[in-house]
Amino acid sequence: MDKSTQIKQTVAKIDLEKITNYPEHPQSKTLRQIIRYSERILGSNKEEEIFRLAVHLAYGLEMIVNKVGYVKNEIEKKYWLEISDELFKNTVGKKK
Repeated sequence: MDKSTQIKQTVAKIDLEKITNYPEHPQSKTLRQIIRYSERILGSNKEEEIFRLAVHLAYGLEMIVNKVGYVKNEIEKKYWLEISDELFKNTVGKKK
């Protein structure tokens, strides 16, 4: 299986409904980017674009958990970080 397909399968796990339901969503550039990048990845056939957006998406997911604190639920935090780690693994390598 190629990297683009693996990235798309990982991105498909992102619950965009859950992202839009965070109270910070309307004002948060990061949450809006997560949604936009996810949709663009799933709709794209360009490997470079998928790869580039997946890196941004991985950083965005990590940011909403660790930096800005939008995610309060520990189970959700773990879920978003697992998806972020998987995206990193399939793009630039495991984040240290």
